[in-house]
Amino acid sequence: MVTVMNKAPAALELERVFRHLDENGDGRISPSELNQHLGLGLTREEEELVWLRSGEGMLLQLEDLVELVEAGEEEEKLRDLKEAFRLYDDGEKRGFITPRSLRAMLIKLGEPARSMDECEAMIARFDSDGDGVLCFDEFRVMMLL
Repeated sequence: MVTVMNKAPAALELERVFRHLDENGDGRISPSELNQHLGLGLTREEEELVWLRSGEGMLLQLEDLVELVEAGEEEEKLRDLKEAFRLYDDGEKRGFITPRSLRAMLIKLGEPARSMDECEAMIARFDSDGDGVLCFDEFRVMMLL
C-alpha cells in the first residue's frame, strides 16, 4: 500500500486536483470535465478513447488522470526534441543532421571547435543505418540517453 509520505509531490498534486474535480466524491470524473478544467486540448475523439479505455461509462479514475498527464508530458518532450532537431538541421531543411551541420551548431552553442572527423565520429555512434547522417529517430535516441 502506498502512503502519502511515499508519494512524489507531483503525484500528491494530481490527487489533490482529482479530488477537486470529483465533485460528488465517488472517485470518478468525466473526461470532458477534465479536459475543460485542465485545458488538455483533447478532441472529442480522444475523450471517447479515454472513455472506452476506462470502461466506466465516461468516467475517469485517478489512474486514468495520471496516464493522461504522463502522455501529455511525453508529447511535450517529443515537440521539444523536434524543435532541437530542426536547429541542428543544416539550414537546407533536408531532415537530417550532417557532420557539417553538427559542427556548426556546436560552435553556435559555444562548444569548443570540433574537427569534421570528430563530428563524423559523434554521428557514427548513433547512426543506426550507417548513412553518415542522423535522422530524427537516431537523434531522439542520442538525446534520450
